[in-house]
Amino acid sequence: MDTGPTATARHRRGLAAVYTAGGASAFGTQMTLLALPWLVLQTTGSATMTGLLFAVQVLPMALLGFAGTAVIQRWGARRTMVLADLLRAPVIALVPVLSTADALAYPVLLAVVALLGVLGVPYFAAQRVLAAELAGSDAGALTRANSVLEGCFNTASLAGPALGGVLIALIGPERVLWADAATYLVSGLLLWAGVPAGAGRAEPRSAPRAGLLAGVRALRADDFLRPAMVSTVSFGFLLRVLMLALPLLAFARFDGQAEVGGLLVAAFGSGALVGSLLSYLVAGRLRPGTLMAVSAVQLVLPLWVLAAPVPVPVLVAALVVSAASLPLSNAPFFSILATRFTGSDRAAVMQSVITMSNIAGPLGFLVGGVAVDRLGVTTALLVLAALASAAAVNLLRATRRLRPAPTPTTAPREVSHA
Repeated sequence: MDTGPTATARHRRGLAAVYTAGGASAFGTQMTLLALPWLVLQTTGSATMTGLLFAVQVLPMALLGFAGTAVIQRWGARRTMVLADLLRAPVIALVPVLSTADALAYPVLLAVVALLGVLGVPYFAAQRVLAAELAGSDAGALTRANSVLEGCFNTASLAGPALGGVLIALIGPERVLWADAATYLVSGLLLWAGVPAGAGRAEPRSAPRAGLLAGVRALRADDFLRPAMVSTVSFGFLLRVLMLALPLLAFARFDGQAEVGGLLVAAFGSGALVGSLLSYLVAGRLRPGTLMAVSAVQLVLPLWVLAAPVPVPVLVAALVVSAASLPLSNAPFFSILATRFTGSDRAAVMQSVITMSNIAGPLGFLVGGVAVDRLGVTTALLVLAALASAAAVNLLRATRRLRPAPTPTTAPREVSHA
């Protein structure tokens, strides 16, 4: 295997392609997250039908998420990402085409959205696997690579909806989806041309295959990852509750001022972007476990401020500080996964982490709405801060069990030669 300067340069170019492609596709996706519900509201006026659209989009990850490992094993991380992008481009383009032909019935739109969800199931795990392979085995380099990916997504989360809102007003929601189709096409071509063909290869057909739940079993068997995943899933659940509570907080405490609600949501997004930059800067100076421990404390302490009767600038500052902790935790966590597992085991574990986090998310939205209705927004935020603090304590205890592994381990397998 070539590991000289030429190979290193190719890997750097490949990483740049992964970053650029990820940012492009995420930007288009964030515009679509605004354009599609806007289209449904314009054509039906139904909040229920809009909510169903969101549910259908995340349902494939909940139902098929663990199967994403088999796709990455069979096709390889690079080919999986290229095919997913190039297939999603014409699928999302169906919406404006059918709308122009006056043939976009609501069930057809749901089918298109569901297909997009299916194609996206293995994508994010493949992205992390490919980035880890190109970044190498150094923990600092892996943390920096994951920090850049976090930054690309967080930048898209801020800028995508903002530009999408302007474009919807100018050209309508259907035409905005052409831009999303274009970003998928650009992303797929960047990955195909920019990532070395030998990177992210598929496993040989003769190689034993990990079962659907091999990643889950690997997480359960690891003394650090087992409790860490409990906290990770808990944070994923609780942060969805927080996202739902922020506009409700503005409505209840500040006389229904929509601009306050928008400011609070924007503050959280801005904090996450700042955290991506900080994570990149400190990656080589702190061990991944230390960075995760610090970020856990940083996440939960500002949450207690939200329940207090403080002015808007204090709420904004608390949200920025709290949100900045997310990349500071996510980037080192994925680097830890990358250093502890290799090959198909790495893909299985990362796919399991992403799937479990996505399953917890919709439950957070559902439970959050019920909690605010029953308890009121202030009490709900107090409960949220208490539960998040418990999850942080659990994570701090888990990091004390973290020991550098001299060699990556192998996940328990369900062997199949299919």
